[in-house]
Amino acid sequence: MRIILLNLPWHQNNRWGVRAGSRWPFTSEPEDNNYIKYIPFPFFLAHAASLLKSENNEIKLIDAIAQGLDEQKVMDEVTAYNPNLIVIETSTPSFDNDIEIAYRVRNRISNSSIVLCGPHATTCANDILGKYDFVDYILMGEYEYTLLDLVNSLEKSANLNNVSGLAFKNNHAVVINRSRPTIKNLDGLPWPEREENVIYKYNDGFAGLPVPNVQMYSSRGCPFHCTFCLWPQVLYGEHKYRKRNPVKVAEEMDWLIKKFNFKAVYFDDDVFNIDKAHVANICREIMKRKIKVPWAVMARADLMDEKLLSLLSNAGLYAVKYGIESANDNILRICKKNLNLARAEEMIKYTKKLGIKVHLTFCLGLPGETEQSIQDTVNFIAETKPDSLQFSLATPFPGTSYFRYLEKKGIRLSENLVDYDGNNKYVGGQQELISLDLERLKHDLCNNSNFK
Repeated sequence: MRIILLNLPWHQNNRWGVRAGSRWPFTSEPEDNNYIKYIPFPFFLAHAASLLKSENNEIKLIDAIAQGLDEQKVMDEVTAYNPNLIVIETSTPSFDNDIEIAYRVRNRISNSSIVLCGPHATTCANDILGKYDFVDYILMGEYEYTLLDLVNSLEKSANLNNVSGLAFKNNHAVVINRSRPTIKNLDGLPWPEREENVIYKYNDGFAGLPVPNVQMYSSRGCPFHCTFCLWPQVLYGEHKYRKRNPVKVAEEMDWLIKKFNFKAVYFDDDVFNIDKAHVANICREIMKRKIKVPWAVMARADLMDEKLLSLLSNAGLYAVKYGIESANDNILRICKKNLNLARAEEMIKYTKKLGIKVHLTFCLGLPGETEQSIQDTVNFIAETKPDSLQFSLATPFPGTSYFRYLEKKGIRLSENLVDYDGNNKYVGGQQELISLDLERLKHDLCNNSNFK
């Protein structure tokens, strides 16, 4: 079968968006020469592409955001390819943009089927299929094998009710199949499709991570229950931690560096350091192969210890991204982050002592936020002195317990999906913050020279 997989262009109000590969879809203003500093690698689309290719399907992956393609160019490429299936990953803030483009694509190629995937499609599958008659299928959750099963079933004219994780229409009635379990053997997936992508456009260059850098992962999933976190609750539908074989991880890392000459590697795990023995084994494999390029991870600060950090440093760790969210214990309790702030501060300082760069992430406007709690966060930053940092606005994405929490509180949430942009718009509606302009405050904090 001929399949095209799309990460559609997303521009609105002179802002450029990122969606596929990002746990927090958002828009931002491009820098000089329309440069976007952060472009995530679309792991799920890329794995789905490689999996389909491994079973002799014809595939084409277009990442319009990374490639800088506008809608017309995407239309032309899709038309020329003339696929049987058009697979589109979407998100909450980009959905209105995405569904309009999908409609125009379908009108251009009426003999193709439209397949939506991603967290928003997963949460709103019933509503989307009921409202948009040109959408044929929705892949719910972690969708690589769901797409493969759909393709195989269509080719064999098999009963689609047997495809777990699939939602579709049968005689105008919406059918939502049983959920698909998450992938247990991550190494059973072929390495993600990269050669069909503009591989050097992807970048997560926090804390001065050299470019070109490449994004990969050693695990999926997180055992913690942060109310705002989208992927565990929606894409995975569970809080299980699944890990790859450290030997396979190091092999892929080594291959990427040697084949494509990347100057750095970023492990974009949900939480890299859940299993310390697993991390230690990865470090040993990296040292065994004498991999010398700088690499970075996303980790939880209060799970670190001196011994593990020393091993990471010896293996060449250049930088670590720690998610803090707030330096106020009450906020961390309410959002179920339950971070040990004292331990986190201690490990941040020790990380820096070893010469490892530190990037901290914070989320403004979570339940319980006040002027004092924001000051607590400012004080924490001043004390820990990270090498780089980022602020987001708390966003209650549909499908998360944070969304349900606000609904229970009777807080009226925006019905305009473009507002669910955690880099540009605050939709949390916290009464404690009625006197604060969080959007302006975020801008000011991001541009505070005292933090740089």
